Amino acid sequence: MDGSTTKRVRIREWVRRYLPCEVAGTVGEFGAAALVYAATDSLAAAAVAASVGASGGYYAAAYLNALRWSHRDQAHRPALARLVVAALLALRSVAIEFGPAEVIDSIAVRPLAFYFGPALFGNVAAGWVFGKLVSDVAFYTCAVFSYEHCTSLLAQRVPDIREDDRESATTISAA
Repeated sequence: MDGSTTKRVRIREWVRRYLPCEVAGTVGEFGAAALVYAATDSLAAAAVAASVGASGGYYAAAYLNALRWSHRDQAHRPALARLVVAALLALRSVAIEFGPAEVIDSIAVRPLAFYFGPALFGNVAAGWVFGKLVSDVAFYTCAVFSYEHCTSLLAQRVPDIREDDRESATTISAA
């Protein structure tokens, strides 16, 4: 597999892993920010609400995915043990993959970007979009780094051999 194919495979893997979480987080982020801003007319309160909403939506999806993948991997255990072990493995996976990214994002980058973005653009909506983009770059830089360096500790989606990836089963299992 050449370098460009490897890069495409990695990017596709990241998109499959992070896109459902991103959609849920974005809905929570903009929904919370808009509700709080409408109720308080405060950019500071909306910035905090955006961080909380983003985290709530994102991690609900991330945890459910990790739980589903871990549960599938624990099929050899009795039902209750399978559920408990899968829940703990999912929690570990989310903490390792997203913990450092979340600390940087939620404490510093996202609230500041959502607060100062509207001032930079002179428009609340444009500033929030800017704030989201800046925040996401910082977040995914950290999250992908953790994912790539701690893969053995993370819950993983098991690739379906039937998917049309144009790669052999050995290539998929080695990835």
